[in-house]
Amino acid sequence: MKMLGIGGAERASARKLAGRRGIIRLGMAMLVATLAGPIAGTARAQSASTSITLPAKFGGAFVNWGARGREYALREWEDWLNRPRSSVLAVDFYAHSTWADLAEYRWVPAMWKRINPARNVVWSFPLTVKGTPLADVANGLHDAEFKAAAKGIAEAQPNAIIRLGWEMNSISAPWYAKGQEADYIRAFRHVVGIFRRHSSGFTFDWCPAWNAQDLPADTTYPGDDVVDTIGLDVYDFKWTGTPEQRWEERYLKIEFGLEWHRSFAAQHGKKMSYPEWGVGQFGDNPLFVQNMHDWFVANEDRIAYAAYFNVDGDWPTQIDNGAFPKSQALFRALFRRTQR
Repeated sequence: MKMLGIGGAERASARKLAGRRGIIRLGMAMLVATLAGPIAGTARAQSASTSITLPAKFGGAFVNWGARGREYALREWEDWLNRPRSSVLAVDFYAHSTWADLAEYRWVPAMWKRINPARNVVWSFPLTVKGTPLADVANGLHDAEFKAAAKGIAEAQPNAIIRLGWEMNSISAPWYAKGQEADYIRAFRHVVGIFRRHSSGFTFDWCPAWNAQDLPADTTYPGDDVVDTIGLDVYDFKWTGTPEQRWEERYLKIEFGLEWHRSFAAQHGKKMSYPEWGVGQFGDNPLFVQNMHDWFVANEDRIAYAAYFNVDGDWPTQIDNGAFPKSQALFRALFRRTQR
């Protein structure tokens, strides 16, 4: 649900964390410091003491920048979950305040590589910038910027997952596709072609936000030949009803919810992904954590990866800082690797 990155236009001594669908802007000084140093969807809830150790593909995260950069924060996340170093996917957001950002931001993939070349990254990548219609992208008017970015990522993470034009069904996305669905599809396909010319190892994630949002997500599906995984971003919102009712009605069975996601991915022969998920807006809700875990267990062979959104944006979602103690304790019990 959140767009966060490092904005090139504001590259000054300090930058602030913006909220949902904003941009994380952090200073070059930080760079210097860094370089220095359920059954069919409703599984029965398990107690933490009998939890199944999920594979590392479910332990990914988008983490805070911190004092030295996200790689170091992700190492702390791995330690917290007793995961081996470099075993989980990093999620990051490529800057898109201006077209110049696409070329200038290449230092961030390079930084990930310099600190840890073994770490693979899910790059949430813009399909356009605010004010530029998708038709311009589809017609090749910004190929130079996309080529520069693709080259930079290919040199740093040649097997990266490119989550291109995510949450296109939300009105606040710069690439919101309502009224330009055909242009979104053409732009997506065009940019995939550019990226593939720089690395054959790239895979591409098409990822709407769950629920009906502002546009039927399936009207923007760009085609099986340019999509490798079908994602869904899922957050615990302040719906009415009990936590159990909310899970059933607002996450499993709602239009463009979890059951739709599984069916749609199967229809297209693709694995599912969950590049963003988290508690927070509703409050401390361990049942949501349990149910997401159980969904992962029930559909393990159909899911490529999942990543928790461990950064506070428009609403708090960070789960390892004591803000949601019940959810935090259960999350760690369920997602932590146990010694056998």
